[in-house]
Amino acid sequence: METRDAELDYYIIYGPEPAQILATYTQLTGRMPLAPKWALGYHQCRWSYESEDVVRELAREFRDRAIPCDVIHLDIDYMRGYRVFTWSPKRFPDPAKLIADLKAAGFKVVTIVDPGVKYEPEADYEIFDRGVENDYFVRTADGKLFHGYVWPDKAVFPDFMRPDVRDWWGELHKSLTDMGVAGIWNDMNEPAIAERPFGDGGEHIWFPLDAPQGPDDDRTTHAETHNLYGLMMAKACAEGLQKVRSGDRSFVLTRSGFAGVQRYSSVWMGDNQSLWDHLEMSLPMLCNMGLSGVAFVGCDIGGFAGNATAELFARWMQVGMLYPLMRGHSAMSTAQHEPWVFGDRTEQICREYINLRYQLLPYIYTLFWEAAIAGTPILRPLLYHFPRDRTTYQLYDQVLLGPSLMAAPVYRPGVEHRAVYLPEGTWYDWWTGECYHGPTHILAHAPLERMPLYARGGGIIAIAPVRQFVGEEPLESLKMRIWPGTGEWTLYEDDGHSFEHEKGVWATTNYKVYFEGEKVIVEIAAREGQFLIYEREVTVEVVGVGEQRFTDDATVLRLTF
Repeated sequence: METRDAELDYYIIYGPEPAQILATYTQLTGRMPLAPKWALGYHQCRWSYESEDVVRELAREFRDRAIPCDVIHLDIDYMRGYRVFTWSPKRFPDPAKLIADLKAAGFKVVTIVDPGVKYEPEADYEIFDRGVENDYFVRTADGKLFHGYVWPDKAVFPDFMRPDVRDWWGELHKSLTDMGVAGIWNDMNEPAIAERPFGDGGEHIWFPLDAPQGPDDDRTTHAETHNLYGLMMAKACAEGLQKVRSGDRSFVLTRSGFAGVQRYSSVWMGDNQSLWDHLEMSLPMLCNMGLSGVAFVGCDIGGFAGNATAELFARWMQVGMLYPLMRGHSAMSTAQHEPWVFGDRTEQICREYINLRYQLLPYIYTLFWEAAIAGTPILRPLLYHFPRDRTTYQLYDQVLLGPSLMAAPVYRPGVEHRAVYLPEGTWYDWWTGECYHGPTHILAHAPLERMPLYARGGGIIAIAPVRQFVGEEPLESLKMRIWPGTGEWTLYEDDGHSFEHEKGVWATTNYKVYFEGEKVIVEIAAREGQFLIYEREVTVEVVGVGEQRFTDDATVLRLTF
């Protein structure tokens, strides 16, 4: 390891298992807040959906085709000449009405915000004028206003190391949230800067390393703070949204961060390409992020740059169903990459796996809760649960979604079979119910319509009815899918959107499964917490054995199969 500055601090964390190390690490760096439940649904994005009419048509397509979707992202072209915190009067003449109409159809809107503020003196651009007036922008060591080139051409950059600048920047988001925007996507915040206008072949540059940054009582230089720029922008955004959207949880996404970024933002892995290698690489990248304390992570489904084939897109959507952040995204120079553009067969595969994502949301939301309270990763490498099994140490192409569901995706063209390693214990094929005993290798049949998926013996997974968006209808029925074995799992629930859970308005229900002779016993504990759940029908399915239904009234129950 090396540093450009004089100091480098080390922290040594010991633990017998990854879970304990990660718990200690996130005690040090912080844990993510509980995301709004809608942010766990499917996100659709492109650079760019360039006008209000295009966005409306996109939303209609999702609903007409019965493909669930919760979030539409707007990239840089919603702005007036790439000026941050503005709207294009021609492309988006009435953003408040557009967002209200989308909300009525079950969509949330997330807008992009970059750190570069267009250098525009005497043009009545309030963001620039106020920033200069209050000396909020980064200056060089000799006191000159630093500038570089990004989307709005010549631009200046806030010094997010200063608390007063972060407060100012956070409050600026009110111009977006007043229109109904529910989340912010922070991009270009490494920061990405060129030394001449984009398209002119300029070199990538940084702030000068001797540029002063930070408040007067804690002044340092960019050499020390460079890696913190994206983190501090995300902090400014998250804290600002908490003020201007008081009462509602917001979604924040960032391209850049540092240790502890999970306290403020989810993260995606940047501009990937429509390549099979990039699909394959996404799994170890996201697992490593989870092992670094950043649980809410994703990669652009289908690839950002280049044109995906129908086969690649179908396989990527299957893998994307597992990503904590499930977002499809593509660049303007590419062909369209929405789920329906690749033909009927691919569309049906996308629909099936997005449907499965929505069915699994009670399980996934509980994993998010575990990440929020204990720093636990959502997407996990096998070594996380099997640290004494050396076979798992370099096994990067199989992943666990929580403790009970394992996937072995296909990431090569033309492949319909693949080797799968099943660690110690009993495993069940998700699709067929076939039982296997590990540790062992098997050859899985994986036609294009099927991603190999396995449930762990003793696994307990809550499954909801398919919805077109989160909160479309009350959760009046729930299925607990349980695989024979010995296991325990706690279902977490709250209203999914407010901060009332921080005041104790949540509910947990503990489930246990075990053998008693030849019988399978399922024990359901009394519900805990203050969140009110109206009576609903719960179906307990012990896979391969049978199912029973009961009215959930929050009391203790013991079922025998």
